[in-house]
Order: sequence, then structure tokens, then C-alpha cells
Amino acid sequence: MTTGATLLSRADQLVPTVDSLVAAIEAALPDLQSRCLMEEKAGRLSEETILKLDEIGVFRMSVPLEYGGLAFNTEEQLKVYTAVGKIAGSTGWVAWNSTSALRWIAMYSEQTRQEIYGMTDWRGPLVCGVVNSFGPGRARSVEGGFMVQGKWPFCSSCQHTAWYTLGALCPTADGTAEAWIMLVPREDIRILDDWAVSGMKATGSNTVQIVEEVFVPAHRAIRVKDALNGDWAAPPPKGQLVFQNHFITFVSLLSGATPLGMAKGALDYYMSRIRKRGISATDYEVQADAPITHLQLADAVSRIDAAELVLTKHAIEIDRRASAGEAWDDMFRTKLRFDVANAVRGCTEAIEILHRGSGASTIHENNPMQRFARDARVATVHAQFNYETCAEDYGRVLCGKPTFGNFAKSARPQ
Repeated sequence: MTTGATLLSRADQLVPTVDSLVAAIEAALPDLQSRCLMEEKAGRLSEETILKLDEIGVFRMSVPLEYGGLAFNTEEQLKVYTAVGKIAGSTGWVAWNSTSALRWIAMYSEQTRQEIYGMTDWRGPLVCGVVNSFGPGRARSVEGGFMVQGKWPFCSSCQHTAWYTLGALCPTADGTAEAWIMLVPREDIRILDDWAVSGMKATGSNTVQIVEEVFVPAHRAIRVKDALNGDWAAPPPKGQLVFQNHFITFVSLLSGATPLGMAKGALDYYMSRIRKRGISATDYEVQADAPITHLQLADAVSRIDAAELVLTKHAIEIDRRASAGEAWDDMFRTKLRFDVANAVRGCTEAIEILHRGSGASTIHENNPMQRFARDARVATVHAQFNYETCAEDYGRVLCGKPTFGNFAKSARPQ
């Protein structure tokens, strides 16, 4: 079976491997980090950063091979998103949010795939969006498709993409409503300037709005329940594990890569200084000589290692199940979601330990350590990483009770 980790030859073009992407990100890290403060103040990533990530190939990881993509599997994508997360939380979040969203597109018709995946001249992420079980947009059926309007908050990377996947409720004949995922082009979207937050400042997670109804043709719409149940509009791309997995589980697992990358970035910064500075108000002229430094390092590194081990374990299992065509049972999904939340909590605690051990100079706004600390703390309040909610759901399943009736509920391969 072909994987993204194999160096492939296609016509006169060499397709990058996961290792080459990670190496390119590491090489570009100083340049990419040099723009982080400016990007935070702008509330979005710079075009230079977007173009560099595009040049490396980050935004093509969930594009099928037949469209010039990389089709990396879950374990491979985890490695790349972790590397991007070392730059800054916002950079990692934009990469994960927009690139993993491309996995939705494979569930649409072949015509839609050609429209989106076929945009080989586009520079940057192709898709971003907001999809909830409750919409939050509104739609109505018309001949040939739908008329759609509404507001969608928290639309990360909305300034950079060509298309938007937007959730909308559409009334049905029996008086209820169904949730749909609508694909809307950039020209139909208005971006509101309302992203003023304490962390993840450069994700550009503004509200997007469709003021006047716009037409969405039927081939650019899929029911949420169909997507989650694995009812594809066209057969999945063949021989590529990323298109055989359970989408929500895949996205959930990979969301933990950005906090893991931030923790690794904080550790790198901490290690770069412990032999160059002392500890104020002590007799230690070299931080690395102090027992407190040894304790902090052991504590932080153990938390980071534990997070990486559990995320990698689940990534491998997702790919194994995709390859075997196994069902995605409630126990596996809820345990994975809890383990991701727990891993993110561990990474956040590791960053806090490293921040405390890095001295007062790290409070300056251009210092990466304070940025990692703020971004990680903001990440923990995201619904994806809410430790107590994820723990309760996992505990319910352990007690033989049904999982929460949320988006992820689907037992069939996708």
C-alpha cells in the first residue's frame, strides 16, 4: 500500500516524504518564529508564513495522490503538525485546522473534488470552516441546491482559504431540520474583525458571515449524518489510508499535535538557555547546575514524552483500523478523545513548569516562552480538549452507559 512516507516519482516530480517535510519545517523555524509577534498583533498569520508552509507542502497532506497531494496517513500527519506547533500555537493550529478539513472534501462528489483538490495554482490552505451539529447557519432547499446564510464564529485561518465548509440546518418536510455541510467559495464570504483574544491570537479565528442568501449547488452539500456514517457521494480514493479512516476520530487525534509541538518548542527554548544564565536570588551562576533545574526538566520531559507516546499509539491504531476496515466503536473513540485531552493537559503543565524555570525575561511579548504558555492555556478551554467533559464521557462508556450524542457518534468506517 502506498503511504506518504515513501518517496514517490510522478512524471518529472518528486513527492516529499514526511521526514523531508519535518526537516524543512525545522530549518525554517527561526525565520517563521521571527514573525510571530507581528502576526499576533495582526490577528492572523502573515502571507510570508502561509507561502512558506505551502512551499514545504504542509497544506497538501490530506489531498489525494491523484490530485498532486501527499495523502499522508495519521501517524505521518501527527509528526508534521507537531513540527509546525513548535513554531507557535497559532501556526500549528492553522495548519491542522485547514489541512485536516480537506479530508471532508473526499466525501463529496467527484465534481466537487475536482473543484477543490484541483486548485493546483492556489497558494495556501484550500479549506477552512465551522461545522456544528446545530448549524449554526440556516439553509433552505431550492431547485438544484440550497440557499444559505448565517454567521459562523471561530473560523480559524479564514483569511487564507479559497473555500469554506459551513454547517447549516435545513428544514425537512416533517417539520424537523437536518444538518448539512455546505461548501461556499471565498467571494461569498464576509469576514468580521472580531478576533481579540488572550492566546492563539494569530489563528485569525474570526466570525464569517453570509449576509444575503447565496446559492450552493447540490453537489457542494452533504448531510452531516451521511458524512459521519460513511455514506460517500463517490467512492473514496483508493489505496490511501487517510481516506479510509473515521474522520472525526482522525481530526480529534491530530488536534493534539499543536499543543505537543508547543511543549517541544518550549523545551527547546528552555534548553537553549540553561548553560548561559544563572538563577536570580541564588548562588547558581549556571542554571544547569541547580537541582531545581534537574527536577523541572525531569517533570516536564516526562509529561511531554507521555503525551507523544499516547498520541502516536492512537495514530498507529487509527491507521491500522483504516487498513483493516474495522468499526470505530464508542470505547475506542471516547478513550481516544479523553487521552488527547489528557495529553494536552500534560503538555500545558510541562510548558508552565518550563515557563516558571525560565526567568522574568520571558514575560516580554516577543519571547516565545510566554507565547507558548498563553496559547497552551487557551487550547485547554477548547471543547476538543475540555478535560472534565472528555473524562466524563469516557467514564460513562466504562460504566456501560451511552456516550454523549455528539458529532463523533458513528460506528461505521468512513
